Amino acid sequence: MFAALLVFAVAASFVVHADEEIMKNLSLVTWAHAVNNKTYLEASLASEVSMLEADIVLGHVTGKDGPPIPIMAHPPATTSDLTLADFMAAVAQYNNVNAKQKGVKLDFKVIDAFEKSQEIIARFSKPEVTFPLWLNADILPGPIKATTKPVDPDKFLELASKHARAVLSVGWTTAHAPNSSEGEYNRDQIGDMLRLLNNHRINQTVTFPLRAGLASNSQPVVLDLLRETKYLNSSMTVWASEDDPIEVERLRALILTVGLERTYVDVPRELSARLKLPTPGLNTKN
Repeated sequence: MFAALLVFAVAASFVVHADEEIMKNLSLVTWAHAVNNKTYLEASLASEVSMLEADIVLGHVTGKDGPPIPIMAHPPATTSDLTLADFMAAVAQYNNVNAKQKGVKLDFKVIDAFEKSQEIIARFSKPEVTFPLWLNADILPGPIKATTKPVDPDKFLELASKHARAVLSVGWTTAHAPNSSEGEYNRDQIGDMLRLLNNHRINQTVTFPLRAGLASNSQPVVLDLLRETKYLNSSMTVWASEDDPIEVERLRALILTVGLERTYVDVPRELSARLKLPTPGLNTKN
């Protein structure tokens, strides 16, 4: 059951603590997704995965009352057996006694949850804490008339910038036309992101989550985005849902043009296999 949730990913800036081989070709990095309960957290910490992605909402620990607190759950759920504080403490404890560090990617769907999580995040964003910490949110509306409401971009960036060592994973809400691989990120959407980062004077590492099928149709603007943010050690995180229609060769071309050292590939196993990305030690550029 748990193994089915573990997916391979290619990472561009997996972090300072990755070894040289991984930094050249980060398809060696693995991920656990939706680590939102104690059982799966324990399984993920005991596994070989490198990064734990989890969702944070305001809610209650199962069976307990009181004011809402940050818990690990995916909307619309509002109960969990795992709080954000306990999740982070467990990861920190693991990393204190293991040489091979595991990182975390905290996914926020609403700004309220992020605001209420600041004190907890601050405990683990101090310089002496070295395991990878990512703060993720879709902060702008994106391709194909996406209806999901973005997280408030100004509030998110204002708060996230206080955690200097954290990687900011900031993207766009998206939708996909059924049975169609059409759609793309446009220059206006890219420009909006660049202006936000500039207005908030962001100076920490940034990665841009891009939906694979849409990103593969958007190579010119994606290259512009990464070029304009190179000073932020920027990367792209290519992701896909199971049923996303994708032109595989076009996606592969984008990934190799950008380079594996600047790309996270977080896609289903079948798509990952079809991409046939280079193995470690080979030249990864076109």
